[in-house]
Amino acid sequence: MLRIIILLLIVTGQDAFSQEVLWASKVLEKSSETADDNYSPKHQAVQILGRPNVLPQTISSPCAWRPTGSNFGEDYIKVGFEKGTKVKQIAIAENVNPGAIGRIFGYNSKNEEFLLYQNAEDEPKSSGRLWNISIPETDFEVVALKILVVHSIKKGFKEYDAIGISGSDSPIRATINIAEKIPEKLEKENLGTNVNSKFGEVAPIVAPDGKTLFFTRLNHPNNITEKTGKQDKNAEIAQDIWFSKLAKNGTWEPAENIGQPINNSSNNAAATISADGKSLFVLNVYLPNGKFIAGLSRSTRKANKWSMPEQIIIEDFQALDVYDERLRIKKTDTEYAISSDESILIMGLRRMQSFGDKDLYVSFKKPDGSYSKPQNLGPDVNSAASEGSPFLAADNKTLYFNSKGHSGYGDADIFVSTRLDDTWKNWTTPVNLGPQINSPQWDGYITIPASGEFAYLSSSKNSIGGEDIFRVKLFPSIKPEPLAMLNFQFADMMGGTALQPKVSLMSSDVKADSLLWSYDEDLHEYKSILKLGEKYTLKASLPGYVDVLEIMDLSKEKAYMEIKKTFNMMPLKTGQKMILQNLFFDQGKFEIREDSYAELTRIIGFMQENPTIEILLEGHTDNQGDIMLNIKLAENRVKAVKSYLVEKGDIAESRISIKSWGPTRPLNSNSTDESRKKNRRVEFTITKM
Repeated sequence: MLRIIILLLIVTGQDAFSQEVLWASKVLEKSSETADDNYSPKHQAVQILGRPNVLPQTISSPCAWRPTGSNFGEDYIKVGFEKGTKVKQIAIAENVNPGAIGRIFGYNSKNEEFLLYQNAEDEPKSSGRLWNISIPETDFEVVALKILVVHSIKKGFKEYDAIGISGSDSPIRATINIAEKIPEKLEKENLGTNVNSKFGEVAPIVAPDGKTLFFTRLNHPNNITEKTGKQDKNAEIAQDIWFSKLAKNGTWEPAENIGQPINNSSNNAAATISADGKSLFVLNVYLPNGKFIAGLSRSTRKANKWSMPEQIIIEDFQALDVYDERLRIKKTDTEYAISSDESILIMGLRRMQSFGDKDLYVSFKKPDGSYSKPQNLGPDVNSAASEGSPFLAADNKTLYFNSKGHSGYGDADIFVSTRLDDTWKNWTTPVNLGPQINSPQWDGYITIPASGEFAYLSSSKNSIGGEDIFRVKLFPSIKPEPLAMLNFQFADMMGGTALQPKVSLMSSDVKADSLLWSYDEDLHEYKSILKLGEKYTLKASLPGYVDVLEIMDLSKEKAYMEIKKTFNMMPLKTGQKMILQNLFFDQGKFEIREDSYAELTRIIGFMQENPTIEILLEGHTDNQGDIMLNIKLAENRVKAVKSYLVEKGDIAESRISIKSWGPTRPLNSNSTDESRKKNRRVEFTITKM
């Protein structure tokens, strides 16, 4: 606890100062650097660039320059800055064995060298530090610095994380890029004994609707045994996938083993879940002999049964072994997250030429259903240390992950970053979720439903036993963008029978059918996740029925919402009637608005596909104003619709009859604005087949 308080004091102390700090931006010269056997830039000279990646923690890190000398001789590094400035202060992040810097030289724009500092410390410190060196203000603008490391001053290997300069007297601080406005009383809530046990529960995955929670349970006696492939309470097996359902009263029901074929006698773990919650992506590729190879597989639930996991093909898939410092073993360690439309796959894995032990990569779905060669997310996210446990929020922009390479509170912390463009290489600076969520231990595996209200994660602090599943209320600065969950059904207008038409869903900024929707055969329900701030068009067609067209305007919505709707499809029968829901006129006018064209185009298509059909268009108004003027207004509106169909669709006038009722046939009372709005309508009736 003392350590956390000290870190917080260091972090908050920066608010009292206002200064420009220039951090080294390029390496100009170096005497040596420690090379990594796997060709990653760990401990290389470039790790000294930018802000400190480790401090205020004082630990060894691959995100620091480690010269090859240790006990005797000298090493040096010369770095440049984006611009020159007169300097009154130099800051050097010394992660390990500080105090060995013998001299510091400054350079002007002509590359002339000046001695700025010579070591006079008698007893160098034994722990890491951000060393602030005050000097008389230089009479020239410093564009480069060289630090000379004299190993005999302080023996042992050394690491340097950053070099900064400033023209201010205020001390340069090593800070954590912490989330803004963290609530004072923010706490992690244990999900209780229905989910957690004295055994370990880790890696939660919540369905986008927030109603099902999957997780990995360690060493539980009801995990599937190696001997029989069945449940044996006397066996102790490493890990299986379990799940819990959210009850109507808001509590989680007792967890159940997901069973075969997903769980078997090997180690099993869930990786990510589809937007509709019907497909579970699980770690590894299931082989016929019951063994695994590294990769990703998909199991789909139909009729309340999970299918045998099938391999997800990823081009040039590599998953090199990673050294697990906690377990002190090498293992194949892979983690995955999938976008809400399943077009994007985020992976945490080790590949050749990575930034560090494990990096985050992105693959794009190809027309054949496989995924492209993984592309590194770049240095904004990845560091020379390890990044993993990705979670891509339903907005497809907000990425949560854990890292040892960005300044934090413990072994690994959870961060959030936002994608800036469609290259998937440019991200905002990762933000630490703060000490109420992150701990001095390893933190990771965050998962968030589409509502963005809570996050679920595993932690050993205040657990029942081992690691437990907790939830924490998200606050604005770390929330993903709000969305809409769309659940819709289709039914026969007359009998109410569930229908399964062909559906297309498009938005104003993407091409038709590019938005993902799914069909739940058990519930006869279609599902999709929609971004706010746009308009959407849903079309449905089924032989023997009039097409459905629905315009959903979410352009002004700003908060998460759930849209549940049943669309009644009109059978192609004489006498069938429906309201043209997406036909719009301005108040008191009969000119057809432009946002009605999609509805009228649908009617044109219907009449062209059914050339013998004749229809009646009936106009209705509310009861506000003079009755005769309302009857005339309704007549002019249906005349305008008929003219549009005739002119734009080349429909014979004889196929379209019109009738004006004005306010005489209301659907509802005219007592409220909402009821009057429903009374203002144009009805469409089939009069002849």
